[in-house]
Amino acid sequence: MEILLGAVAGLGLLFIVVGLTPRSVRPPLVAEPERERKEKTENTAAVQDATRRAARRIGQDLQSKSALMQDARMVGRSLETHAVHKMVGLVLGAAVLAALGVFANALFELNLPLLIIVAAAGAGGLGGWFLPDSILKTEAEKERVLFQQVTESWLELVAQLVTAGADTFGALATAAGYSDQPGFLVIRDALRVSAASGEAPWTGLRRMADERRLRFLDPFCSALELAGTTGAGSRQAILAQVDAARSKAMLEADAAAASSGEKMGAPLALIGGAFMILMGYPPLAGILDTSTLTGL
Repeated sequence: MEILLGAVAGLGLLFIVVGLTPRSVRPPLVAEPERERKEKTENTAAVQDATRRAARRIGQDLQSKSALMQDARMVGRSLETHAVHKMVGLVLGAAVLAALGVFANALFELNLPLLIIVAAAGAGGLGGWFLPDSILKTEAEKERVLFQQVTESWLELVAQLVTAGADTFGALATAAGYSDQPGFLVIRDALRVSAASGEAPWTGLRRMADERRLRFLDPFCSALELAGTTGAGSRQAILAQVDAARSKAMLEADAAAASSGEKMGAPLALIGGAFMILMGYPPLAGILDTSTLTGL
């Protein structure tokens, strides 16, 4: 009994000592996830910063290509964004062809050498690097066609204002303010910049045409400049350019209609030939039948 009471007393004393011992402050359980989240955020920010610096460097290198800059301005895209597209195309092109080579070896047991897979990945990366340039060029040409149609509408409005007796050069800005379509906004900004700089309107329009490679505006800018510098009739110059734009649009529409008619000629001829064969085959088969020929 004395031994049991001594053990109980010792155990109680041990519990008291443990309870009175100061415990170290443990960090909350959410500290570790917060630290991991902070590290992930820092890593993401570092990757984004490196990508941004690389895109800026590539964009500076791309500035030497005037045609590429003109196409980028035409679609409203910065060179840094285009550089990011090129880097993504490079990585994806290389990764896709390399993965196809690895899967071909695994699934079809082609045993392609590593050198061929690396060469295919390089070719895919090269194609992915130049593919955004081709896409940008195609988009820019579509935008130029649309901008030409918008410019013709703007010139129509200018001609109507000039015919109604409005100021010749004021009619350019007034007509550009009649719509919020992107093409009208670009023309309006070009005229506003030239007016704020104290320049002639044809200077701003020619600068806009050079930045976006809008060669169809060159005759109009030249006629407007000639009328403004030599004192010739600017009203007649504007109306002449509008008439020229109308005639060109009509000729292009006629050419498109004629081309469509020529393209439809071959299908119609094939359909007619197929119809003749379909209608003529049964009697021809009956005439050439062996039993008919032999009289059996």
